[in-house]
Amino acid sequence: METLRREIENSIPPGIKADWEEFSSKLSVKKAVKREVILRQTEVCDQVIYILEGIAASEYNTDEQHIISRFFQPGNLCTNLVSASTKTLQSDNVIAITNLTYVTIPLDYFMDSYLHDEKIGVFFRKKILQHLMEAKHFISMKTSTSTEAQYAFLESHYPEIIRDTPSKYIAAFIGITPEALSRFLKQRARS
Repeated sequence: METLRREIENSIPPGIKADWEEFSSKLSVKKAVKREVILRQTEVCDQVIYILEGIAASEYNTDEQHIISRFFQPGNLCTNLVSASTKTLQSDNVIAITNLTYVTIPLDYFMDSYLHDEKIGVFFRKKILQHLMEAKHFISMKTSTSTEAQYAFLESHYPEIIRDTPSKYIAAFIGITPEALSRFLKQRARS
């Protein structure tokens, strides 16, 4: 939680102090083990998650294919705002790729702060902008059909994901089988 507190303090304009006690009273710190679902596709989203430690991913299945559309790591917000705002079921699951420590923020509190608070709200607005920019990067990369381009994207922008994520999840992100990823990496090492 200290990391979150420092990040909030660094986001707020100088001379303004956030009410950490009030804010932290709204939060719940949770842990998840590998493969545990932390946001379910079969539920309406009612919280925002802030990742403290570990890696999570957004996943869904189509035609028997397991697809990862995005990874989340420490400092990322993770939520399904479409589900939350429309009160509809989420389009995917968010799962723990590694053991995970995260904070849950009730959606109502998050939205009220985001829209009206000049302290914590500034932090939330910055985080949502960062979230949208990262999502755009991931979406742009997902449209590339080149395994090399997708792997190089992760390698250059998210080396900790390459380092800490089991290869089957990297393959699911790229859209190939784990065996194809293994062949690709062997061929790449030889080049």
